[in-house]
Amino acid sequence: MKKRRFAPWRFLLRLPLYLGALWALGFAYYVVQLPEVAEIPAMEADAIIVLTGGAGRLEAGMTLLQQKTAERLLLSGVHPSVEMTELSALTGLDMSLFNCCVDLGRSARNTIGNATESRTWARSHGFRRLIIVTADYHMPRSLVVFRRAMPEAEFIAYPVNSGRPVHLLAKEYTKYVFTVLGQVLPDKAYEQET
Repeated sequence: MKKRRFAPWRFLLRLPLYLGALWALGFAYYVVQLPEVAEIPAMEADAIIVLTGGAGRLEAGMTLLQQKTAERLLLSGVHPSVEMTELSALTGLDMSLFNCCVDLGRSARNTIGNATESRTWARSHGFRRLIIVTADYHMPRSLVVFRRAMPEAEFIAYPVNSGRPVHLLAKEYTKYVFTVLGQVLPDKAYEQET
């Protein structure tokens, strides 16, 4: 019986199929492992960080603040033109709650920006136990990025139901894979790459 020799060109031709199958298996596992929409945490935290960019996040964060799960809330990634009065009107909550307990972060443009902005804010207040509020599909990547930016902090996930549209899940899973792979890069290179 003739022994088959390894043919590199055959492997290279099949490589996209192997990578596609690996991506599909990982994606299926990612979707199954997505966090369920959380109940209000029984434990108290120092602060709440809401990552802007999706429906229901602001409302969820403000509910947590009203329930006194934390003393202060950061809205990270707020557009420069948005005013506190608009947010009060949007949520139907009294302006006094915003004035006393809500800070607007306006510099973040992506998840790493959210983590960097939040790190500066949390350290300036001495906050270490932080509730992260974002979409359920965005939570896994957010936690990887935040843990990298603030290894000294403890994070409590508070996912918001996104309805989980497949195209968003696929895009977010791909970003998640690159973020996890980026963990081997030095901090500066990691911030530029992701």
